[in-house]
Amino acid sequence: MSFIEIVEEEETFELKRGESTLTLRRFDTEFYRKIENRHTKKQKNFRQGGWIKEVDDFAINEDLLDYMVVGWKDVKSPITGQDVSCTREMKIKLPSSVKLEIIEACDSDNITSAAEKKTAPKPSKSS
Repeated sequence: MSFIEIVEEEETFELKRGESTLTLRRFDTEFYRKIENRHTKKQKNFRQGGWIKEVDDFAINEDLLDYMVVGWKDVKSPITGQDVSCTREMKIKLPSSVKLEIIEACDSDNITSAAEKKTAPKPSKSS
């Protein structure tokens, strides 16, 4: 049986592609809005009056990718054949097809019905 699951900040799951494994996390609307606001500038429209919003979509996409990809195993450089570190710079260099797969996986309505491994949320602290 499959249920819709809310997005929890601490949740992670794995996405396997070939011999490589990516550790991912979903994001909610509130998180997306924070990123969007960070990369949106208001500029005065001197011709018609009012304000114009300029949104840097590339910066938004880079921040989202950096957030969604928590870690990875067996992601290699095609030149050296060595593992590459899971850094923002390397995440941006992932092939577009992999980025699309990451977005699709992180946009799913749940993470437990698929063959992906879920990390249990941290226990809440109560006094």
